[in-house]
Amino acid sequence: MSRRRVLQGGAVTTVLTTAGCLGETLTAGDSSSGDGEPTSADGDITDGDESAALEDELRPLIDDYLDAAAAEDTETIATLTHGSSPLHPADWEEAGWEFQGDAYENIDGYEIERVIENAAVEDASDLTTVDLWFEDDEFAKAVGSNDIAIVEVASDELTAEELDVWVFVTEGEAWKVFLIGTEDETPEDPTEVFKEPIEDAENDVVAKIDWEFDQANLGEETEWARVHLTDSPGVDADTVRIESTIAGTEIEFYNDENGELSSTWAGASGTVELNPDGDQIVVTAIDGDDERVVHRQHYEP
Repeated sequence: MSRRRVLQGGAVTTVLTTAGCLGETLTAGDSSSGDGEPTSADGDITDGDESAALEDELRPLIDDYLDAAAAEDTETIATLTHGSSPLHPADWEEAGWEFQGDAYENIDGYEIERVIENAAVEDASDLTTVDLWFEDDEFAKAVGSNDIAIVEVASDELTAEELDVWVFVTEGEAWKVFLIGTEDETPEDPTEVFKEPIEDAENDVVAKIDWEFDQANLGEETEWARVHLTDSPGVDADTVRIESTIAGTEIEFYNDENGELSSTWAGASGTVELNPDGDQIVVTAIDGDDERVVHRQHYEP
């Protein structure tokens, strides 16, 4: 499950991808010295052919992963993914999770901007995804003594779907996908990007937001809020989207038109992660192609 979680009809959570954070601290093993010269982890100038060779080796893995993900081919995804990666299908398929390839559809090309060779655990630890999936030194233990490489890619489609940072870790002698993410664009002062509050005064969609519910199973170092939707909708909506715009958590509930799942967003509730320095919860009612924000409320610690 990603930071951008998707709940469909209150049933199974669909696995998309993993949002990450690549900050300016990623220096070890950087393939560029800042003057256009390739460098090693200790800053020495290296042969540019080494970086090019690694890029040529990793690019087909990205291509194959994107193709398999778009086709929802979890068998192929499993062969491309590191056994210790939280993205490996084995564990979450056994637990009843479902992979959804929507995020990977219609991706038409990308450019590799940078390959970070000989990356250290500390470099990859700057991904916010590491804190999501691993506690304390579990990430370092999962990687072990294997090699790490980080690839940054550029594409409008990839950036939009949070697929522009790829972390590879060797398994045996082969490179495998370990994490996929994006650069953290969280503002230092979240309140600077807040939009005007909107109140669902008639409770047409939102019944209440519980800021103090029991968070015992969600992590003590993270802030959360539970959004309760009304039992008696006052608007026509196929889907209701709940999101925390700074932390980047998104949940969707929808009405099942076919009646196969007998699902409805009415009376549903969803939990969203909050940025501890400030966030805003936005609830959007979606009816066909029409999207309307019905509630926007700020979280200021």
